[in-house]
Amino acid sequence: MLPLTLPAALLLSGAMAAPYTQQTSYGVPSPLVRVAQLNASVPSTWQALPQITGGRLQGGEVRVAPFNELIPSWNVTGTPTSAAEVEVRVRRPDGSWTPYFGFGTWSASGVRSSDRAVRTPDGEVRTDTLALPFLSVAFQFRAALGPGLVPRLMSFNTSDTALRFQDQGRAGQPTAWNRSLTVPGRSQMIYPNGGEVWCSPTSVSMILGFWKRPVRVPDAARATFDPAYDGFGNWPFNTAYAATQGLQGLVTRMGSLRDAEAYLVRGLPLAVSLRLKAGELPGAPLSWSNGHLLVLRGFDAGGNPMVNDSAARSDDTVSRVYPRAVFERLWLGHAGGMAYVMAPQP
Repeated sequence: MLPLTLPAALLLSGAMAAPYTQQTSYGVPSPLVRVAQLNASVPSTWQALPQITGGRLQGGEVRVAPFNELIPSWNVTGTPTSAAEVEVRVRRPDGSWTPYFGFGTWSASGVRSSDRAVRTPDGEVRTDTLALPFLSVAFQFRAALGPGLVPRLMSFNTSDTALRFQDQGRAGQPTAWNRSLTVPGRSQMIYPNGGEVWCSPTSVSMILGFWKRPVRVPDAARATFDPAYDGFGNWPFNTAYAATQGLQGLVTRMGSLRDAEAYLVRGLPLAVSLRLKAGELPGAPLSWSNGHLLVLRGFDAGGNPMVNDSAARSDDTVSRVYPRAVFERLWLGHAGGMAYVMAPQP
């Protein structure tokens, strides 16, 4: 059995409040990512990857704070047409295990598709997120890797969605303000054949460009398309693609913009997702959206987020500054503070 990823005595005694979200990762962390995690409020642990046996990885039981959602990430390199499949099961409140839930089939240039959502008494996978009808305190993963694939990272974000607003409005860190990373600006809207729904791959393209790994937006879109979802916003598919371009990529959640500041001050731009109604976000190029990704690249002198918003009509107009409190509310309310974290492979 693996060790608890939070101090057991504290969790069991109630001496500390349960965290909204935490990250459990396997592999070797990028030093930049690890330092950022240690300076954010999200509990984050790293362990060695399990050994491959017959093309399979089998993780042990991981005990975590109570959660009702889980989002996986994986980075594999090697044969581009070989497929990887990641599955997770969780402990029910009575202590028994659920069946394994699958997150579809992924490959760099072969078969790639999430599974059709099927609701069960134990929950369902909604494209990239396992949603449970109860709180669990343990999970276990397994992965099947096709010929020639080498695992670099497996990472799992767990969260209790009822707590997503508990850190909203937390005071920021002025030392992280009045600075911005030089992330290339790219508009999704300049592409006539589907670009209006390419916010996720466009955000990934911008971060790849920041790390001197230039990829055209249409190429990033082709590499992240999920036919079952019929879209480009499958979160772990996007971070898995970044890994094929030499980055370590994972999906995490954060409790506030103060957590995001811990990444930005260490030179890590973030792709984040929000939902907005008409008039909710002053200065936004979109009047509304059911889910939109953009790149957070810094904070102005007042702590307001500085972003590259790919919904702008041209590359040279993507730079925007949004009100901090409004932006944080829309980010936490829609995606629970979701972010793509990407850095050069260690």
